[in-house]
Amino acid sequence: MKNFYLLLFGLGMFSLSAQMAPDHSVTDCNGNASSIYQVLGTGKALIVASKGFDCSICVSRAPGWGNWASNNTSNVTVWGAMTLTYSSNIPSCNQVSNWVSNHGWSDIYTFVDSSEFFFSAGTPRYIVYSPVDSTIIYTGGSQSQARSMALSAASTISVPENNVNDLQFFYGNGVLEFRNVPAGNTMVEIYNLAGKKERVFTVRKDHTEFILSDLPKGIYLMRMSNEASAVTRKIVIS
Repeated sequence: MKNFYLLLFGLGMFSLSAQMAPDHSVTDCNGNASSIYQVLGTGKALIVASKGFDCSICVSRAPGWGNWASNNTSNVTVWGAMTLTYSSNIPSCNQVSNWVSNHGWSDIYTFVDSSEFFFSAGTPRYIVYSPVDSTIIYTGGSQSQARSMALSAASTISVPENNVNDLQFFYGNGVLEFRNVPAGNTMVEIYNLAGKKERVFTVRKDHTEFILSDLPKGIYLMRMSNEASAVTRKIVIS
């Protein structure tokens, strides 16, 4: 089956127009968990590098990725989503440990992509997530394009005093409550997973509670933005 995917991969690698990305959580071999939204919430862009242990191009490019990630930690987080390109077997943590050690990946969060969530059509494959609006801004096999787009997206993010990343929210009994609200107005937009906008309202220091009990139960994406910054978070209506 993977050989079929590789054939498709060879026919063309491409960029996607921006699309709202769902959150996804991963855990490395040391039990350290992270998620897409957790990374983007820091204001950094995220590059997920889908790499195969048995992929010769992946091996040859690995040291360069280790150096690049170390030199750009203030703007970009790099994940190494490890798989086996030519086998259906699941890689081992020993393979991950040796890869990190041999290729200098100390600044790359590396894990076994056991569900092949990030694998699509061969390796290497790069997926770039923007911290501006939590969208996928690139997917394909060009490492130079992935790097440049990640740096470009990260450069648009500043960390001002009114940063909405510090805004906290809590949902219970049908009420969405915000705390640590920045000065001025913060626009909140809530989307369902199909991309339809379900709610839009303004949060202020004197207006922090909103009723959402009429929304169907499920997972939603909530974008919070003001004149200084923007961030997207996942919210569960239950």
